[in-house]
Amino acid sequence: MNRVVALVVIGLLSLATSALAADAKAATAEQLAAQKDQLSKVQKLVGSWKGVGQPQRGSTKNSWIEQADWAWRFSPERTTLFTRTDKSKYFAKLELVAGEQADSYTLLATPIAGTEVVTYQGKLDADGRLALEQSAAPAGLPQRISLRFVADGKRLLVLYEGKTQFSDQLVRLAEVGLTRAGSGFGQGAQGPECIVTGGAGLIAVEFDGQKYFVCCTGCRDYFNADPAKALAEYKERKAEEKKAREEGKKG
Repeated sequence: MNRVVALVVIGLLSLATSALAADAKAATAEQLAAQKDQLSKVQKLVGSWKGVGQPQRGSTKNSWIEQADWAWRFSPERTTLFTRTDKSKYFAKLELVAGEQADSYTLLATPIAGTEVVTYQGKLDADGRLALEQSAAPAGLPQRISLRFVADGKRLLVLYEGKTQFSDQLVRLAEVGLTRAGSGFGQGAQGPECIVTGGAGLIAVEFDGQKYFVCCTGCRDYFNADPAKALAEYKERKAEEKKAREEGKKG
């Protein structure tokens, strides 16, 4: 009897899973392109990072080493930027999603303790600083996360802020200073361009005997899935960039 009940439960769960999968609708090509364009504004995130987190600036007390490897994630439903963080104080996974309004973004953050995703929302300001907030963040997690690039994108500063028992105002909880792996920080070296997103090309791919470069494993998989499509999109993007430059000269 128990075996029959178990089989019935498994069957119902399978039906529920199939129904959820059916409800996940693929985005249109225009929507995916718009998402990629908006996320390209924070393209500098893509890559491997390593740095030190400090609750108090200038002090090593309770500090930690943190690593992150941001990459593009392409799916029929949406395009995002994703990372798993190693030894982070707060989060195990982060996924950045393009918002519906210009320069708006949503950060889906999975805490180290627990699997329930915390949603932060915010905008990219004129200085390139991305501030994302969640006033109802669970205890022990920041209510605001700010990301800022310095040194031409070779350094990333992540500021965590929240309220404490001593203040109702947002105060510094910690800051992580990260350096891009292989950036040659301080050398200012230039490299090839990612054929998919226009970022820094770090990984070589090939098609019809020709070598190209992509910025991350997500772009590598995107290119390998349909190289002809990726090349056509690259040529279209370059044509648009050329047109914009020529119109700029006329203006």
